[in-house]
Amino acid sequence: MGKGNKDKGNGKDEALMPDMKKFKKSSTSKKDITEEIEVEELSAEIDVLRGELEECKKIEDEYIDRIKRLQADYDNYRKRTIKEHLDHIRRANKDLISKLLPIIDNFEMALIAAKSMTGKEAELYKGVKMIYDNLLELLKKENVSIIEPLGKEFDPKICEAAVTEAVDDIEEGKILEILRKGYMIDDFVIRPAVVKVCKK
Repeated sequence: MGKGNKDKGNGKDEALMPDMKKFKKSSTSKKDITEEIEVEELSAEIDVLRGELEECKKIEDEYIDRIKRLQADYDNYRKRTIKEHLDHIRRANKDLISKLLPIIDNFEMALIAAKSMTGKEAELYKGVKMIYDNLLELLKKENVSIIEPLGKEFDPKICEAAVTEAVDDIEEGKILEILRKGYMIDDFVIRPAVVKVCKK
């Protein structure tokens, strides 16, 4: 009997058998372990790629920022260059027109003197008037305008006071007479108007 009992064991081995079966069922197979390792490796690789993607996005943002700044700088440079070019043209025009103004003044004096002419001399007046009108038309095309301050408040930016006169029924500082015409090109004063101003 003791021998039979020895073969069978103490009864504990049989009790462990279901646990072994559970362990065998619950333990992962070689394939499962391989898949788990691959998943971990892929997960780690995804994390690395995400980090690289973030880095690339930062670099891309920096480049986009630089491009925007360069574009803004270029636009500012282009606008400044155009403005400087236009200012240069205006200054050149201003210089040329300044030299033409005494000629226009002479034409005006000639027209005043020739206004009372008759006969063949009247034809001369018409010719001089035509040339004068052509000159004024040319100036108008170049944005040149005559300063017309008569009856307005004296403005030292566009006028020079040559004479003052006290007039009872006119306010002080008003312009009474234009002694010499003034001219402007856009906002630039080419030549200020010389005027007579009312001063009490």
